[in-house]
Amino acid sequence: MSDIEPVQLWLRDYVSPGQAFHVGRRAGSASFRGTLHTHDFPEVFWIERGRLTHLVNGKRRLLAEGDVVFVRADDVHTFRPVGDEPFTQVNIALPAETLGFLEQRYFDGDDWAWASGGLPTMYRLDRVRLARLMELAALLAAGPSTRLALERFLLELLHDLVEPPVASAFPPWLGDALPRFADDPDALARGVPGLAALAGRSREHVNRVIRNSTGGTATALINELRLTRAARELRMTDLPIARIAGDCGIGNLSHFYRLFNARFGVTPRRYRLGQQTLIHGSR
Repeated sequence: MSDIEPVQLWLRDYVSPGQAFHVGRRAGSASFRGTLHTHDFPEVFWIERGRLTHLVNGKRRLLAEGDVVFVRADDVHTFRPVGDEPFTQVNIALPAETLGFLEQRYFDGDDWAWASGGLPTMYRLDRVRLARLMELAALLAAGPSTRLALERFLLELLHDLVEPPVASAFPPWLGDALPRFADDPDALARGVPGLAALAGRSREHVNRVIRNSTGGTATALINELRLTRAARELRMTDLPIARIAGDCGIGNLSHFYRLFNARFGVTPRRYRLGQQTLIHGSR
């Protein structure tokens, strides 16, 4: 598509005077064809359901449910469906000045989601964080289009939902597999074989790469992913602890308690209660 001239999009065509942003949601299928374009504004979009191919800056990326992409103003991109699969995509367009303010105040260039160069930054959210992002977007769309509402949305997205990718120390094939593994209870239950299957590599190769990259074992990394997920679900859901242990791939509840206590210094129940003390006004 390098010989196609991109269409220039302008924020003024989507955001009326006095408004601070634009929220859009698109459900599509095999008949959808995006137009190659660039813009005078940054944006953030995510895949709410299904899969979508993102053609950006001359490269092709396969996006799946939970993928969040931070698009810079000068990125040139479009989208294509994946076969006959239906998809739903949500997009928020915003003024560059708002991002400039947030970057200068809170990030100072470090770990900035809209950092320049290469391809746009992408994160994959698990189901709990994707559900929260969808809640935030619904609130944003339903309320007044103010800069305060936009900054509230962006700060929670950047601070609470998006974490530095655990995959950064690993080769791309393993980095891509880890978020999918962490969000798949069946794969988590299988442990190293489940991760190897998602990565498309042998169990021995996965073990070797993880040890060379981290100095630790694949089992230790997998348990960290399991416990990180467990802690998040204890904070953000009312699911029974036994259900959370199962979702994290640990079928033996006593073993789950031992691992959790060793990692966080408290039992899962005490951890959940500790997160609620401020809400309840207790200590």
